[in-house]
Amino acid sequence: MKWQVAREEKLIAFLQGRLKEHSGKFLRKVLDANSCRINGQVERFGSRRLRRGDQVELAPKWEAVPSNHWTFATLYEDESLRIVNKPAGWVCDPQYAAKTWGSDWVLVHRLDKETTGTLLLCKPRVREALFKLFEERQVKKEYLALVDGVPQRDSGEIRSLLAKKGAFQGQTIWGSSPRGLLAITRWKKIAAHKDSALLQIDIETGRTHQIRVHMAEMGHPILVDRQYAREFRCPVFCPRILLHASRLHFSFQDKIVDVTAPLFPDMQQILRDV
Repeated sequence: MKWQVAREEKLIAFLQGRLKEHSGKFLRKVLDANSCRINGQVERFGSRRLRRGDQVELAPKWEAVPSNHWTFATLYEDESLRIVNKPAGWVCDPQYAAKTWGSDWVLVHRLDKETTGTLLLCKPRVREALFKLFEERQVKKEYLALVDGVPQRDSGEIRSLLAKKGAFQGQTIWGSSPRGLLAITRWKKIAAHKDSALLQIDIETGRTHQIRVHMAEMGHPILVDRQYAREFRCPVFCPRILLHASRLHFSFQDKIVDVTAPLFPDMQQILRDV
C-alpha cells in the first residue's frame, strides 16, 4: 500500500485520513512495528511532518500488529537448567521471568527485546556457577543474522572496544571507543541474496549490542535495526531486527549441553522472500 503526499501534515493524520476504519491507537501500533516507510526509510513517529511529494508506504502485512502474548518452547530441561526459544518482544527482566516461570527459575543471561532464540534459565542454587561459566567465556554462543547488503568476504573477525556513545529514542547507543571494553565477533557468510546476506555469528565476549554494533560498523547493519542504521539497501519490512540466538553449547555438572533453536516463522518467511 503506497501513497504520494499532496500537502504538508503529520504522518498520523495522513494515515488516519486514508485508513478511516482504524483508530489512531491502532495506527500508532503499526508504526511501532516498523511497518511504515517514508521515501524508503522506516518511520515510527506519528508526529513526523510530511512534505508534498513524499512517498508513504505500508508493509504488505501492516495490519498484523505483533501480539503481546508470548509462547516459549522448551528446548532443554534437567533438574538445574532450562533453555527456551525466546520470542521477539519479550524483555529479559528478572521480574518478567518470575511471572513467566515462577521464582524457582532465574535468568542466567539476556537477549535484546527483539532478538529471538536460546535463552538459559537455571535454579537459584546453580546461578553463581553458571555466571562464572559466562564470565570465563566457557559458553559458546552462536547467532544467525540477516544483514543489509552482501559482505565481499566470506568470513571475518571484528575486535574493538565498545562503550556508550549516545542515545536514540530513549535507548543507549553503543559503539567502538578507546575507553570501551573488548568485544570479539566472528562471522561467516551462509547465504547471499540480492540485497542481503545471512551470517552465522559467534561471539567470544557478550557486550551490550555487540553484534548489532559490529555489523553496523562493518557496513552491513542487521535488518531492520533502526537504532544503528537509518537507511537500508534491502527493502524488507519486518517489525523487529532479524537476529536469532541459534545455539548454546557448554559443559556443566559433567554434562555437555548443546542446544539449537529453530527460527521463528517470521524470519523463515523473510528468508524465503529476500
